[in-house]
Amino acid sequence: MNKCPELNKLKKFYNERYDQYGHHIKSVGWGSVESQELRFKVLSQIADLSGKRICDVGCGLGDLYPYLKKCFKNVDYMGIDISEKLIERARECFPKVQFEIRDILDGTFKKKFDFVLASGTLSYKMKNHKVFVEAMLKAMMRMSNKGVAVNFLSSYVDYKLEKNFHFSPEEALALGKTLTPYVTIRHDYPLYEFTMYLYHAPQKG
Repeated sequence: MNKCPELNKLKKFYNERYDQYGHHIKSVGWGSVESQELRFKVLSQIADLSGKRICDVGCGLGDLYPYLKKCFKNVDYMGIDISEKLIERARECFPKVQFEIRDILDGTFKKKFDFVLASGTLSYKMKNHKVFVEAMLKAMMRMSNKGVAVNFLSSYVDYKLEKNFHFSPEEALALGKTLTPYVTIRHDYPLYEFTMYLYHAPQKG
């Protein structure tokens, strides 16, 4: 699907996790359903998503879809991921939902959405990771008409795993401000993470 060695390594990592755990929260790297739902809650607080077209970048098993359907009306959802095995399973679980195997950095994905959401997509450490994060944020902004919500592992932690990338919220804010003047950082929920909202226009109070 792609020629980037780092993305191929990431795809291999998630495919092997699925082989190990099957349809389980561990396949997408989270410790519990409760923590995953909290991430979904904070991501989806970027706006009222009712009636909006949403792209879930790094959708994994598609777990965000039923959460959005539960919380918002008439959500038009699409999930994309680089892992063939995760996408195949998501399609089995939600056969009426559109899932695609996609690398949004290869320049071939031209669809537009109201909001793009990404949960855990940028947490696996790669070479030149900050360059990768910037490229991904730019791509997601191009895909969106209204905004992007993305979460990161925070640098404010007690420990770090070697495979993970922990981002400074201050650096994330500075990066976000190079893409749009309208940026919000959420570091107020009980996980060692933060969520960034990037908007195309100022938000009403």
